[in-house]
Amino acid sequence: MKLIQLNDIQIKMLIQSGDKPKDLTFIERSIPPIHVLVRSMDLRHNRVDVIWALPYFIRTHSQIIGACGFKDAPKNSRIEIGYNVAPDAQGLGIATSAVKQLSQIAFDSALVDTVIALIASDNKASLNVVQKNGFSFKEFIVDFDGEQLESWELNKGVR
Repeated sequence: MKLIQLNDIQIKMLIQSGDKPKDLTFIERSIPPIHVLVRSMDLRHNRVDVIWALPYFIRTHSQIIGACGFKDAPKNSRIEIGYNVAPDAQGLGIATSAVKQLSQIAFDSALVDTVIALIASDNKASLNVVQKNGFSFKEFIVDFDGEQLESWELNKGVR
């Protein structure tokens, strides 16, 4: 399993026409929702560094099976992550491995001390992913959409 970033042009193509890079095979529902890709391009437009702005696609063998990434640039040494794996590839530990690698990217930057994941309480699979990665439950929060989410955190050096 490997994380790869597509470039600005490839992301724009996915948004505008759904065209996928010819050298990659994407399984069904492995591409993040359009609003996630648009947010990535908005971050780039606002000069957020590629490491934080563009999603990382999860590749196994020759297939893209999901994506993960940061929801913005680090603020106060903290960064929020998001991730998804296509339904046909779930339950194999792929999201767990992707979150581990993504957290390491954040910590290796020297700009991040805490990685945050906000998760719906009924999303048992995602809760298992963060728990397996050593995240700790911190509190319940209400997001911009009024949804109550669990806030989980991983601090640098706690792995």
